[in-house]
Amino acid sequence: MSNAHNSRSLIICLLAAAASLCPASFANALTINPIFADTYTGPNFGIPVVSLDGNAQAISAITAATNQIASQYSNAVTVNLLFYGSHDTANGFAAASASGQTVYAYSQFTDALKADALAHPNNFALATAVANLGVGNGAADPANSFIVPTTADARVLGLGDASPQFDSTGTYLGGGGTVDAIVFINLDQPFSYTRPIQDVSAGIAFDAQTFMEHEIDETLGIGGAGSTLNDLLLDPNFAADFFGVSGSAFGPMDLYRYLAPGVPSYVANPALDFSQFAYFSIDGGNSFIDSFNQQAMIFGDAGDWGLAQICDGGVFLGGSGGVQDAFECNNHQADVTMGSPEDIALRAIGYDRIPEPTTLSLFGAGLVGAALRRRRTRVRKTLAA
Repeated sequence: MSNAHNSRSLIICLLAAAASLCPASFANALTINPIFADTYTGPNFGIPVVSLDGNAQAISAITAATNQIASQYSNAVTVNLLFYGSHDTANGFAAASASGQTVYAYSQFTDALKADALAHPNNFALATAVANLGVGNGAADPANSFIVPTTADARVLGLGDASPQFDSTGTYLGGGGTVDAIVFINLDQPFSYTRPIQDVSAGIAFDAQTFMEHEIDETLGIGGAGSTLNDLLLDPNFAADFFGVSGSAFGPMDLYRYLAPGVPSYVANPALDFSQFAYFSIDGGNSFIDSFNQQAMIFGDAGDWGLAQICDGGVFLGGSGGVQDAFECNNHQADVTMGSPEDIALRAIGYDRIPEPTTLSLFGAGLVGAALRRRRTRVRKTLAA
């Protein structure tokens, strides 16, 4: 295992992962376009970068993952993602990505959520979330609170200043680009690129499609990209240092982070302090959907799920067996599906389903596991604006 290293630039953060898509066949549908470039001109993240062009196995897993997610949502937004392979040994990261982010006043972002809820009355997750914003993070001091979404989520909500940040070979432009994120997958990891995932008796493997779905989610705005707690842990003044704002800068998922009913949680605490147990809830903390990885954020992303799953063999490492777990069991596969914690989170930040559900499931997947567990690592680097 290698520890995640976390920091943030003005509008960029390294998330963790991989994603892409063949466009879904709906008149109004989310489109995630994969770009597999031969050359890389982006920032130096200290890892060897190789083209995935011609790597049929990796491209197939990426396409399956992006189809799994994008075909479920009706937002008429195009997200372009640039994919590369890397070689960081089997002890290195699993995958990583650099996503553009922008900052908005709390009222601007939450007003966009409210407008989206009115425009999509069947998005019950969003309606519930909007109705309970008043007890969440930022509501107590909205004039001095800001929200930091990914450029993809900002466009979904119709917010300005949300253009892609990179060109088609990874050069950071700081706006006016064509690509929302650069995604790296470590080809040295024991990934299985086909399903069903093999049994542990056939050897240790990690499901590439699950990892890809995890990282698509992050480029869309949940998971690691959805919280700023890792940044607060590294720099108590990160809001001013990296975003140039005076106040508190929350991620979209921090709007739904609770310690107890009516008690929002925003504590940068890397210790396993269960008195600060944080969980995802869209009804003001009354209903538990999944735990956050808050206490173990020094080992992963505070916006991911954690501290709930036990893999076979009694290893206690977190998550509920879903796509967005901060830790992942080997020889296990998961998907974003209707009613999963990931689906509820995406809907709560503005993504609308095809077709939209008629009922809301507040609970995610049950406990599932495999023989061993390996932490999914997300790497962040600071880039110069």
